[in-house]
Amino acid sequence: MMYVNDEFYDNQQFGEFYRQFDAKPEIRHCRGRRLAICLSNTAQTTALVLYLRERGGSVVPLHPTMPLEAARRAASNAESHILIYDDIDHIEILHPTSGTVPAGLVQFSSGSTGEPKRIERSWEDIDEEIKHYNAALQQAKDMTPVVTCPITHSYGLLCGVLSTFKRGQQPLVLTELNPKYVLRKLRQTPNALLYSSPTMLNVLTKLLPANESLYAVMTSGSVLPAPQFKELSQKTQFLFQQYGCSEAGCIAVNLNTQSANGMGQPLGHLTVKASGNSDTPSEIVVSTGQKQVATQDLGYFDNQGVLHFMSRLDDTINVAGINVYPQEVEDVLLTYPEITDAVVFKKPDQFAGERVCLKFVADKTISQQILRDWCAQKLSPYQLPVDIEQVEVINKLANGKVNRRLLAQEQIDLMQKVSQSA
Repeated sequence: MMYVNDEFYDNQQFGEFYRQFDAKPEIRHCRGRRLAICLSNTAQTTALVLYLRERGGSVVPLHPTMPLEAARRAASNAESHILIYDDIDHIEILHPTSGTVPAGLVQFSSGSTGEPKRIERSWEDIDEEIKHYNAALQQAKDMTPVVTCPITHSYGLLCGVLSTFKRGQQPLVLTELNPKYVLRKLRQTPNALLYSSPTMLNVLTKLLPANESLYAVMTSGSVLPAPQFKELSQKTQFLFQQYGCSEAGCIAVNLNTQSANGMGQPLGHLTVKASGNSDTPSEIVVSTGQKQVATQDLGYFDNQGVLHFMSRLDDTINVAGINVYPQEVEDVLLTYPEITDAVVFKKPDQFAGERVCLKFVADKTISQQILRDWCAQKLSPYQLPVDIEQVEVINKLANGKVNRRLLAQEQIDLMQKVSQSA
């Protein structure tokens, strides 16, 4: 069935998990009920997801590090009937009298653009996604997926694990994420296809010896900064990228990733609309059956039919009527020798409408004037950062994304405090 770190779980062990579930009436009578699960055993979590899918239940996977009170809140927000915490002997009844719910998977958006949203998807919808995902990923049939992202998120669960099961393969899920351990497991795994995030990939490429390369990598979650993409491309034989959103699942897969923002061809069951011109990107809109999802992402198709991601709609900075895309500015700033990380975001401006703001991390102190002069040689006038701040670290979400909206709000709050104290 699957490996978790150094342990293998076969069909017999999954059968034992099923017998344990059958012995619990709260789990056995799952049809039409929603179960929030926050289990410490990754294989048991996987088995319970499969069990609930087969029996018409609804499941809310929660990250195993979540404290009990946080798990209770998340389970309640998802309108779960019960919460199973840490192991299957800890079962809490939350909404014993609430009505039945459709069978499926319930997850929450990352919250990178505001409060996390509850997303409900049917098992039929997910099966359709997996079918077309595997059809698009023909090269993976001879590769062994190594999953270093949480299986409580759709990227790890659906693409990393359930799609692998459907192909008749055995995934290796790593919950021990020490980079040296991850590299050791990759070396031990023939034709390893690493499912990971940009943050982990950046660390792994830094640690990888000069005479070694990664066999295959799938990246998702956020766009790789240009210098990191270049380094990863040079150290990977097969670099794949996929794009999706919580509401629609995986939307596109790129099996020949030539640029950091090239998301690939849409999956076969989807109709995807976006601009056909890189100069005038438009919102990416996805349709499947009767459902239409406005992604709030700006993008375009090139003449090869490859979907490109430009920016989140609400991250785009409108400077006197000209759109500035944060990733483009960040990619330039990351070519400055001492800068190791950078984030560009917006703030209201009484003259230009919005202004470009920058926070950056560097190996040494860099004066704002020196950086402004350097930027003036590399960027268009409307792209130039107005507010610049050097910081020790740039806080990111667990998936590697930056909450630019929160950064902008922090700047506004700071300005208001300064104004009030003046």
